[in-house]
Amino acid sequence: MMGSLELGPEADVSDLEPLLTLENIEQLETIFVAKVQASVAQWLQKALDGDVAEWGREQEPDTDPSGFYHSPMPAIVLQILEENIRVTRMVSESLQRRVHGMALSELSAFLRSFSDALIRFSRDHLKGEATAPHYVPYLLATLNHQSALSSSVSVLQPDWVAPGALAPVEAALDELQRRICLLVLEALLAELQPLFAALPSRRWLSSPELLDDVCERTARFCQDFRHVRDPAVQLLLAEAERTVVLQYLRALMQGRLVCRGADERTQAAERLRHDAAQLRELFLGLVRIWGLEESVQCAPVLLALRELLNLRDPTLLGLEVAGLRQQFPDVSEDHVSALLDLRGDVSREQRLAALSSLQAGPQPSPPVGGRALFSLVPAPAPPLSSCLPSGSCA
Repeated sequence: MMGSLELGPEADVSDLEPLLTLENIEQLETIFVAKVQASVAQWLQKALDGDVAEWGREQEPDTDPSGFYHSPMPAIVLQILEENIRVTRMVSESLQRRVHGMALSELSAFLRSFSDALIRFSRDHLKGEATAPHYVPYLLATLNHQSALSSSVSVLQPDWVAPGALAPVEAALDELQRRICLLVLEALLAELQPLFAALPSRRWLSSPELLDDVCERTARFCQDFRHVRDPAVQLLLAEAERTVVLQYLRALMQGRLVCRGADERTQAAERLRHDAAQLRELFLGLVRIWGLEESVQCAPVLLALRELLNLRDPTLLGLEVAGLRQQFPDVSEDHVSALLDLRGDVSREQRLAALSSLQAGPQPSPPVGGRALFSLVPAPAPPLSSCLPSGSCA
């Protein structure tokens, strides 16, 4: 059993039966994996609880020497899992594979618990049950935790592991990132919604003050993004811009303003042009400050809507609407109708002709990257009492 060469002449090892049967080995491995799994689950929960306990601190999250939000939690999690896999190499390949599978399963469970903890943290903060002094910074810190786990999880995929074994974990990490970004963007939206309540309006027509306030508030909110590592910060900035533009579109669709003549339509078109340029400069400025890659901008949608308002001859609206559909395939009749209401000079016949152009011609290509835009913007139908002969009521 000890492999002593001195006993070689005395015994033929090939004649000896295994000390443990395959059934014994299977039972022992099962017991071992169960005990290790319970221990791993306990240690992972302790690591998560320790991090969650800091989210309500009076101080901002800790940073590393480069200024990025940092926590030892991701390294602790991966170390726990990797060490337990490594220990089994000295026993057997079958045990190593079973412990590896257990480790991936526990990591997936940990990520679900992480996501659940974030939801509770957000809910308690927003309801005022446990207000966090630095709510958004700690959300951003968890985004760095997710990035650290994503960039290092490959240590759990040795050469002998089949390709795709990490797919469920990677999917859970992607979902965690989506959840964190959503919570951050909801916080941004909560700050911006009161400002967009006054858009569009005649005050908006005559002054850039409303959008100045939006840009100032957005820039201040996004300053903490500098503590988030790339590529997560690139994604976050792009989604922040998308959130601002979507809120702008929602405001336009509310029917708060009807232009009273050509001069106001020209003012509205010019305001859209100015706002598009201002939003573009805001987000490009943030990207350049942090040395990030310039991404596709959402602001061009405002320029496309500007053309719809700036057209002097309403009989040609069908061409503009068809062009809008080609650029933004998810634009609907309700959206177009709301924009025509904003113009204030479209007859029933002109409206029907413009809306019919949505169905005419070749079908547009899907949105770039498969991202929806107008389909996320509600376009409420006008109440029956407000319908006029020149309206679109059916």
